[in-house]
Amino acid sequence: GDWGGPWDPYAHLSLGDSQSVFPGSDVVLPLYLSSNEFVGGVQFTIATSDVLTPIAIESTDPCFSADFNELDDGQLIGIIFSFEGCAYPPEEMLQIADLIFNVSDEASFGNEVELFFNNTIVSDAVGNEIPSYGNGGVVLIGAQGDINADGEFNVLDVVMMVNFALYTEEPSDSQFWASDLNNDGAINVLDVVQLVNLILTD
Repeated sequence: GDWGGPWDPYAHLSLGDSQSVFPGSDVVLPLYLSSNEFVGGVQFTIATSDVLTPIAIESTDPCFSADFNELDDGQLIGIIFSFEGCAYPPEEMLQIADLIFNVSDEASFGNEVELFFNNTIVSDAVGNEIPSYGNGGVVLIGAQGDINADGEFNVLDVVMMVNFALYTEEPSDSQFWASDLNNDGAINVLDVVQLVNLILTD
């Protein structure tokens, strides 16, 4: 899994904060580089699950090229470098790329999919290795409160939740998970009030 540092010199790759996504959709995870040296390129492998299929790596800097492959064991291997000899400056949390995954239609609501670095290789501006480490991220399938899975929290979700609380409609497994905001195994007014507050503060 992820391993820690820092060394001197050092480089650190990290994925963006956890995100909520829905089955069948795409998720974009920003890739950040922190380093106290100029960096000419990076290579990494990320372990994930069969719920996420890599579809692209897009460099955020036009001076750098990015490419990837999905290995037989499901790992993503990526490489970012410059044909023009460019280098990333020493900086904390510089976004260098976007990793784009497709979420399987079969993904279960409520699942947390962890991505973690199995390997990182970071080069300085002339091809010498900089000691490096990586910190992964988490993708949450679905979002509690978004009961109709339209990507928004609004009155439509409240109406569905109230119907479930009054037993006028029967929720599916994913709808029950999205409605039970306090995770007490029941859908009732406690969840309704939490959802209303979530909508008003969103």
